Amino acid sequence: MMNRFPMTLILALGAALSGPMFADELPEARALIDRYIEEIGGREAVLAQTDSTMTGRFSMPAAGMEGTLVVASRAPAERVTRISLPGMGEILSGYSRDVTWSMDPFTGPRLIEGDELQFQAEQSEPGAILRDPAYVESAETVGTAQVNGQDCFRVRLRWKSGRETFDCYATASGLLVGMESTQPSPMGDVQAVMSVDEYRRFDGMLVPAITRVEVMGQTQLLEIDKVAFGTPDDSFFARPAAIEGLIDQRNAK
Repeated sequence: MMNRFPMTLILALGAALSGPMFADELPEARALIDRYIEEIGGREAVLAQTDSTMTGRFSMPAAGMEGTLVVASRAPAERVTRISLPGMGEILSGYSRDVTWSMDPFTGPRLIEGDELQFQAEQSEPGAILRDPAYVESAETVGTAQVNGQDCFRVRLRWKSGRETFDCYATASGLLVGMESTQPSPMGDVQAVMSVDEYRRFDGMLVPAITRVEVMGQTQLLEIDKVAFGTPDDSFFARPAAIEGLIDQRNAK
């Protein structure tokens, strides 16, 4: 499963993944992507995870911060993420083709638009998760790298939105182990580097149980304990009143 966490969770600064290798020794990018999809369960399994509920934990160990994490998804491409942090409140975000939003104790309620909205679509739409040509202009294997002690092939993706990102697929297992990109945020564009680890099988599908992000010297951990496939209850997708108010204001304009 490609990583699908919202922008509020993954602001990160880090060194770019890199490594030299002669071009004629590198496998085709599409072959690497297709192998990864097959390794985790196949295309149909990836599409099936659009109806699921993921539960786990969010933490920043150095800050002594830890809370619960819930990500609810339903077809065709809708997702709500809720992080509950004791003593701080909730970090909420939601993506759909109609409205994309976020709300947290730091920035308050926001409707996501422009480049941020395009980024969310590339993290949430099933075709984008599969790196389909409808979303990706080109994919090229550009070198090798090492992530979490694993050698990997580094693939440059040029999206039809104009963005450029990089995936890293383990040479031994074929699994996705790293991603990097320039991501839009309320503070401007930031460089983000993530690694995923400890793939576990849930109902026949391999899912990375740990997403690790370095944020300005801090480590963020997203740990998945359970994935339940099937359409979540409608209550997961009810938008906060503050977000509904912003939608009404936008519609009035």
